[in-house]
Amino acid sequence: MMASADDRAGARDIDPSTRQAEATEQAVVAAVETKAVLTRQRYLTFLILLLAAWVARGFLLPLAWAAVLAVAEWPLYRRALVRAPRHGGLLALGFTLATALLVILPISLAAVALAQESQAALGWLAQVQKTGLQEPAWLGALPLVGGRADAFWRDHIGNPQAANELLGTLSAGSLLGWTQSVGGQVAHGTLLFLITLVALSGLLARGAAIAEQAGQVARRMLGGFGEQFLDRLVAAMRATLNGTVLVSVGEGALVGVGYAIAGVPRPLLFAVLTIALAMVPFGAWLAFGAATLILLVQGNLLPAALLFGFSVVVMTVGDNVLQPRVIGSAVKLPFLLAIVGTFGGLESLGLVGLFVGPVVMVAMLLIWRQWMQAGRRL
Repeated sequence: MMASADDRAGARDIDPSTRQAEATEQAVVAAVETKAVLTRQRYLTFLILLLAAWVARGFLLPLAWAAVLAVAEWPLYRRALVRAPRHGGLLALGFTLATALLVILPISLAAVALAQESQAALGWLAQVQKTGLQEPAWLGALPLVGGRADAFWRDHIGNPQAANELLGTLSAGSLLGWTQSVGGQVAHGTLLFLITLVALSGLLARGAAIAEQAGQVARRMLGGFGEQFLDRLVAAMRATLNGTVLVSVGEGALVGVGYAIAGVPRPLLFAVLTIALAMVPFGAWLAFGAATLILLVQGNLLPAALLFGFSVVVMTVGDNVLQPRVIGSAVKLPFLLAIVGTFGGLESLGLVGLFVGPVVMVAMLLIWRQWMQAGRRL
C-alpha cells in the first residue's frame, strides 16, 4: 500500500535534532548491550579457565616445569631455528631429548651407585647391630668434651645392645618396604616427567605463536604496562633458572673435586647429590656435611676439616657473589622477598617453586610499583 502525500510530507518535516537524538539513543543502547556482552564473555572465559585448571590440577606441576624449561631454553632454540627455519619440529624434539638426557643421566648414575652400595650397607648394618659401632680414635682426645663424648659413644652407640636398640627398627625387610614405596613414587614421577617432556616439545614448537598471543592478551588487559610486565616476568624466570642451575653445577663440581682429594667414598655420587641439593637454599650443606661426617668417623680429622672449610668457601662465594652476578638485574628483589619467594615456592610447589616463587614476588613488586606511579600521577 503506497504512503500518502501527507505522510511523506510529515516525514520530511521531522526536526533534524530529533533524528540526531534518536540516533544517539540507539548508539547508546548498542554500546550498553555491547558492554554487557563483553562482560558476560569475560565471566564465561574466567569460568572456563577455572574449570580447565580444576580438570588439569593433577598435571599443573609438570606443565609448570615445561613452561619454566621452555622459557629458559627459548633463546638457544630461537638461534637454532634461524639456521634451520624449516625444521622447527625436529629442533623442538632434539631440545626435548637433550633435556631428558641431562635429567636422566645424573639420576641414573645415582641409582646405579646406590644399588651397588645397598648390599654393603645391609651388611654393615647387621654387623653394627651385633658388635656396635667402633668409636673414632680422635673422639676421646677432643678438648673439654672428649671424655663426655667418649662415654656417650660407648653407652649409646659403641656396645651391641645400644646399637641394636638404636638401629633395631632397620632391617632388610623394612628397607625393602621403603624401597618399594620409593619405587612407586619414582614410577609416578616418571609419568609426570614424560608429560613435562611432551609439553616442552609443544611449547618450543609453537613458542613464537604463544609469545605473540600472550603479548596481545597482556596489552588488552593491562595496556602498555602489560607488555613490559610480561617481558619482566619472562626475563626473571629465565635468569633465575639459568643462574641457579649454572651456579649449582659449578659449586657441585668444585666441591666434588674436594671430595676426591679428601678421600670421600663415592665422590662422583656425592658430587651429583651436591649439585642437586645446591639448587635448594642451604641444601648442599647437607651433602658436604654428610661427607665430612664420614671422614670424621673414619678417623680422617684433617681431611674432614679441610673439606668442610673448602666447601663453605665455595658455597658462600657461589651463593652470595656469583649467583647474583649471573642472575643480573632481571631479578631485583629485596632479600626478605627473595627468601620468602624461594622457600614459600619450595614448600608450595616443590622444586619448581624455587623458580616460580621468586617470579611471583617479582610480579607482586612490579604491580606495587605501577600502583605507586599511578597514584603519584593522580
